[in-house]
Amino acid sequence: MEYEFEKRFVKSFIRKSRQERLLYELTKPEKRYDGLSRFCHQTDSFIDNSKLLMSGTNLRNSAEFIDFIKKHNIICHIMSPDYAYDDLDLPLTEALNQLFYCLDASIILGDVFTIITTEAEKKGQKQYVLITDKK
Repeated sequence: MEYEFEKRFVKSFIRKSRQERLLYELTKPEKRYDGLSRFCHQTDSFIDNSKLLMSGTNLRNSAEFIDFIKKHNIICHIMSPDYAYDDLDLPLTEALNQLFYCLDASIILGDVFTIITTEAEKKGQKQYVLITDKK
């Protein structure tokens, strides 16, 4: 397996100090679930904040998020500790619709962006949108 999506995700959106360990976990089948789960429990400490475009627990209803989706509705790759969704390739709108019912964490990787959703908690699922070029 080439792990092109995992490599691109880690190199593009993860802090340099956290890249090596996370990439190791994502590319080892026996470590993948634990790596994804740990990442989604500690997302704030992993992501490169200079790439953060928006975050919150109710992005689905945000005009900015809806506009972002319209502009970026391409085929995306999903990574998730939930085996039903892990390694799927879907258009962004379909991926978001599928994952709406998923209570586990997910990472949607597009060409220049990623949308990360944490596990469901009392306050809801926190979502992050990161982009490589925020111009």
